[in-house]
Amino acid sequence: MKTVRNIVASAILAALVFVLLRFVAIPTPFPDTTLSIYAAVVAFFAVLFGPAVGFVGGFIGNLLVDLTAGWGVWWTWVVVTGLYGLFVGLGCKGIKLEDGQFGKKEFVRFIIVTVLGCLLCWGVIAPIGDILVYAEPANLVFIQGVFVGLSGMISSIIVGGILCKAYANSKAKKGSLTKED
Repeated sequence: MKTVRNIVASAILAALVFVLLRFVAIPTPFPDTTLSIYAAVVAFFAVLFGPAVGFVGGFIGNLLVDLTAGWGVWWTWVVVTGLYGLFVGLGCKGIKLEDGQFGKKEFVRFIIVTVLGCLLCWGVIAPIGDILVYAEPANLVFIQGVFVGLSGMISSIIVGGILCKAYANSKAKKGSLTKED
């Protein structure tokens, strides 16, 4: 049953990433770069459902954007969106949102993992990939990567943190229910 749940969660995440990147993103002065909260949604799904859902949903969602946008598939960024979901899912593996667990300790862990994930994925891997695979100018891709990484950090901490906290608060904490006589 968990496999079906993960497939459905991956499909929902892919659809959300697609909509957020394709139709809700705000253009910026940097070429081919937008502001979006998709990283926060990827982070939330990765914490809730695990690293495989974070990777698959992020990867497919970004792939669908590239396939429908008319600029071709930008594989480095497609892969990085999936890697971000994988990284957050692995880094936050012990956080049990289903059990109502998302206190200060879990939030600090979530912040650290999402910040490191954004720095690594969009600040390092995506730009280096663009240079190696597409021969893009380093100054352009690092500016794009840093900008997307920073906006991903901010949205993940704020929106992703709110999503995690709200979801955890909607669940009964383990052991909090008592049987009445």
